[in-house]
Amino acid sequence: MKHEYDVVVVGAGPSGAATAKGLSRNGLKVLIVERKKLPRYKICSGLINEKSQKLTQKHFGQIPDECYCRPKIIKGVRLWENTEKHTNWPFGGKDGAPNVWRAQYDKWLVDHSGAEVRDGCLLKDFKVNSKAITLYCQDESEGSIEISCKYLVGAEGCLSSIRAKLNPKLESECLWFLAYQNYYEGECSLDPEWYHGFLDASLGEIYAWFNVKDDFIIFGTSIKRGEKFEPYLKTYTEFLQKNFGLKLGRLVRKSSCLGTNLCATGNFYLGSGNILLVGEAAGFLNMFGEGISSALATGLLAAQAVNEAESENPNRPVLEIYTELTRQERRETLASWKLANRIAGRRLLLE
Repeated sequence: MKHEYDVVVVGAGPSGAATAKGLSRNGLKVLIVERKKLPRYKICSGLINEKSQKLTQKHFGQIPDECYCRPKIIKGVRLWENTEKHTNWPFGGKDGAPNVWRAQYDKWLVDHSGAEVRDGCLLKDFKVNSKAITLYCQDESEGSIEISCKYLVGAEGCLSSIRAKLNPKLESECLWFLAYQNYYEGECSLDPEWYHGFLDASLGEIYAWFNVKDDFIIFGTSIKRGEKFEPYLKTYTEFLQKNFGLKLGRLVRKSSCLGTNLCATGNFYLGSGNILLVGEAAGFLNMFGEGISSALATGLLAAQAVNEAESENPNRPVLEIYTELTRQERRETLASWKLANRIAGRRLLLE
């Protein structure tokens, strides 16, 4: 059986859900394809900053209680230059940033996107011709299936199979970075109502972080791909134990993810033809790894571009429209990393 849609969105994160929301409410037939079963774990601070709050509230409504973890609100980011000196960067909004679990938040967004959802469905390949885009997928329930669409939106995150096929040269030339973190039961004297970042290069090549979710203390570090994270993590763990009374109990989870330097260099890749990339797949990631706000924003802009190409400007290429719409978002992303470089006193993600 061949399944036909106006638009297929690959990836069920905030960028995919936002794209689907903007399209489905305009009457288009939309499918979200997600390789994992929902809700699925996602490595992320889970902090919904002011921009993300406004976009979430406007397009999806009030975040439900089941998405939150303790502490429910995080006041801001506390950046440490050393053990004695830090600078507070309070979050905007009335109180601070909602502290959520991404698994529940993402699932809630997808459930309210208005799109059909196929989770447990892996995109294996796709082909483009003059009439349609054909996706070849492996579905846990149906096995091998073909899906046809007019527009394809890649919302897979940094490891985008769609981007890799469209632009393999970019994949080989960009710099890659690894973020690694552990979840422990335990205790620490760092204030749980702040998200803590440590800029000392001995603790991480980009930065190291600490935050609290429910009964878990979470800390991790970031390195260039190919380097070993263990020495940095060992040094960072000992640093927290010596200076902030870190006491570790049961190890609950280890997690990691890859990122690129597309965001810091402004080398965004927005797509090709009727294929658009959103969120981190396109290179959107704000300073020190905040990506929810740009994911929501670019997803909505991709939907706007498709809607406009389908109605107002049917003769104008959708990628041209999307490129124009994302100009400000690209500027803001690049500016955020320039600010991060000044704060850190070194060039992050650039060498």
